[in-house]
Amino acid sequence: MLAVRWLFAGKEVRIDTNCLDCGEPITLRMRDEKILEVNPPTVVGHMNMPFAKALTGEVSWGSA
Repeated sequence: MLAVRWLFAGKEVRIDTNCLDCGEPITLRMRDEKILEVNPPTVVGHMNMPFAKALTGEVSWGSA
């Protein structure tokens, strides 16, 4: 979800979705680097990639 902020620089983005685990609604509002609202406040993000390996260069983010 956070990747969409690059498409809307300087504008508020609101994402309404449902939890893939329990189906409960999730709302996220953000503008650039700032998260304005997260509901429920216990939302947890997941990235299906070994982040530590990305930091060391072992895994690429993809080609530009």
